[in-house]
Amino acid sequence: MGVCKFSCGHVLVQGGGGCGRPSRRIQSRYIRRVADLPVSGRRVELVIKARRFWCDTVVCGRRIFCERFDGRILARYSRRTQRLETIVHHLGLALGGRPAAGLI
Repeated sequence: MGVCKFSCGHVLVQGGGGCGRPSRRIQSRYIRRVADLPVSGRRVELVIKARRFWCDTVVCGRRIFCERFDGRILARYSRRTQRLETIVHHLGLALGGRPAAGLI
């Protein structure tokens, strides 16, 4: 089976660093690869180009922060979308853990 890859543009910045203020100063960019639900029996991978920003606020504890998706779609540091994570979780509960490990 092949892999369907979809390239996403920039994601929305939720607030800023620790202070919550948005920033326009880009520090760097990186690629994030996230698995999603299969389509027509093919594995789907989202390729997201995310940006890191400098925080301009002097009293902010976090000098560099990254743009993120809403937690209902994609949690921080996750490799799967929330809807795929939910299905994997329910498969693990229904099959007792080990049998579902081969399905991913």
